[in-house]
Amino acid sequence: MLPPGTGLPFTLLGLAWGGVGLLGLLYGAGATASWLTGHGWHVPPLRAAAVDRLLEGGPATLWPQVPVGLVWSLAAIAVLAVGAPVLVAAARLQRGQRERSLERSLSGGGRLVAMTPHGVAERAPRLRVSLQATPVRRIAPRDAGVPLGRLGRRGPELRASWEDVQLAVMAPRAGKTTSLAVPAVLDAPGAVVATSNKADLWAATAALRAQDTDEPVWVFDPQGIAATPRTWWWNPLRGLDTVEEASRLAGHFIQEVRGDKNGRDFWTSAAHDLLTGLLLAAAAGRRPLDEVYEWLNDPVIPTPAMLLREAGHPAAAASLAGRQNGAPETRDGIYETARTAAQCLRDPRIMAWVSPDQAARVRLDEFDTARFASSRQTLYLLSKDGAGAAAPLVAALTDRVMRDAVRVAERRGGRLDPPMVVVLDEAANVCRISDLPDLYSHLGSRGVVPLTILQSYRQGVRIWGEPGMDALWSAATVKLIGAGIDDAKLAEDLSRLVGEHDVSVRSYSYGSRQRSDTTSLRRERILPADKVRALPRGTALLLATGNPPALLRLTPHYASTRADAVATAVRAADGLLAERMSQLPNNRQEP
Repeated sequence: MLPPGTGLPFTLLGLAWGGVGLLGLLYGAGATASWLTGHGWHVPPLRAAAVDRLLEGGPATLWPQVPVGLVWSLAAIAVLAVGAPVLVAAARLQRGQRERSLERSLSGGGRLVAMTPHGVAERAPRLRVSLQATPVRRIAPRDAGVPLGRLGRRGPELRASWEDVQLAVMAPRAGKTTSLAVPAVLDAPGAVVATSNKADLWAATAALRAQDTDEPVWVFDPQGIAATPRTWWWNPLRGLDTVEEASRLAGHFIQEVRGDKNGRDFWTSAAHDLLTGLLLAAAAGRRPLDEVYEWLNDPVIPTPAMLLREAGHPAAAASLAGRQNGAPETRDGIYETARTAAQCLRDPRIMAWVSPDQAARVRLDEFDTARFASSRQTLYLLSKDGAGAAAPLVAALTDRVMRDAVRVAERRGGRLDPPMVVVLDEAANVCRISDLPDLYSHLGSRGVVPLTILQSYRQGVRIWGEPGMDALWSAATVKLIGAGIDDAKLAEDLSRLVGEHDVSVRSYSYGSRQRSDTTSLRRERILPADKVRALPRGTALLLATGNPPALLRLTPHYASTRADAVATAVRAADGLLAERMSQLPNNRQEP
């Protein structure tokens, strides 16, 4: 910025040269108009007298036989042709200077070395036993951590380590899937769990994962999002032999009606207790999950309580009998709440994926969650949004896989190697694990690396409540905030977290025949709240535990080194999806 008093000469100089340029354009326009009207290429001598005539009488004094309107029109076109690119270039230069200034302020001052390729490679042998004999320089980036983005325009690629748990908050179409989910799945060295409510993540990565790992790719698609044929099934009731396990499974259904009440509502709490008893009874009596919904529609049926007593669960049997023998008005309200929470159990297409009877008829393989944790297999869990969707079963299967992975890790000395990557895309819509904030506190220490992707902070509050979302935010060691943050409170909080920096301010004073200037420092926000809201698409604010804030440039899969391979996979998947859809009656998947 120019100091006061020094801008006037430059302004006068600019005006002078600008006038000369405009005069030249006008001369060119007049000569061109003369040539176009058949009077030849006539350029009057550029002398003071000619310029005076032009300024006083206009173009007609120099080109009397040429229409004045044509001259002015050609001059305007020339001004636009020359001026528009100059203005665009100046705007881009100014915007680039602002971005570079912001990136310098958020560059971390070289303190982000632990997240650079060399930094995460140095930490990898401590987190993965299989890499301890490998020299650091030979550890591949995909074996060292999860890709996040690039630091600035030409900075290094940053990665999260295998003990980091991640949370991303980005608005729709801000690059959540293309820049975070797809790279995380493709770069994972071990097993992968990926959830979504669309087929795009599956389309971009499934074929490449099968090719890279040479191991099975499982797709749980009961609602036909990817029109995947049912070739396997999963039994949610397997291993359900305690009240604790039954309560956990029931919680995934109750989450559909709990919202942000966080369990304080009588009806949801009572319905949770009811579902716990019915699920435990079904597991104890080796009854299919279908039968649980039948019991929900008959509040006085004695079968579940009887099964609980026979299996050695007298307290659970007494609790269930008490529910059934309570006041009819209260009992019916509890049962209605439980039926609403378990709506997906009435959909035959969904139940076909979790029903042992149907699986036995066509001899389908049963999915083994414990074995999956020790493999390099890939599991895609797809569900639509809204009531009656398969989201409770998606959450239940994701939860079971993660907890079995923790058990396997504990038996192996504490950590999975290779680690398991869990990409919870659209987590608040299709994978509402009620105690996910609590799981975040220890998953990273077991080699289970979650990446939860939300569209907004408030979306998380709707699912886990204010305390739960605050706990998830605090437990995440790597947080990515992308474009489209319209939450004023969050924007202000982020601005405060990024902090302040010193800005030089020059002041000038004028006395008799002299001028003096002084320089002082002023503290200003590095990233004010309005700038947080205006983060450009393709960038993300990185908040990593133990590191300064940084501004990342995200790398979407179509701009990565595997862009051609991913594009080919997407085209093939889209063609396969279209073919499958055309073969289904009414575009719906059959059970």
